[in-house]
Amino acid sequence: MEILQGMDPDKMIIIIPSALVVMYLVISLQNSLCSRENPYIGLILPAICFIASTVLAVRPLFVAGADGAGELALLCLRMWLTFNIATLVFLFPYYKHRKTRAAVQKARQSSEAAAIEIEDRHDDKS
Repeated sequence: MEILQGMDPDKMIIIIPSALVVMYLVISLQNSLCSRENPYIGLILPAICFIASTVLAVRPLFVAGADGAGELALLCLRMWLTFNIATLVFLFPYYKHRKTRAAVQKARQSSEAAAIEIEDRHDDKS
């Protein structure tokens, strides 16, 4: 937020909408990946975010050494939890698509079972 406080308002008018457009495009990309036939393709972006957040959060522990590792560990944990908000945001469309795909498949199976049952009744009457 400090960056935004000292920023020229003319630059803010350009940067903030641009960031929103980029966020929309990335979330749309995640939605399109989740809607593919292979369910594991939708886990690409969450996995990238998880790995990046883990590397960014753990890196200060390696840089600092053993001096302040206790206090720094709490900070790193908070950073890791904060950075993984993006991972959770990418997992929402993934689970939404998986849930709807499972419901559609279940409905398809029940309709096929009903069609087979009706066909068997029709054959018994003949």
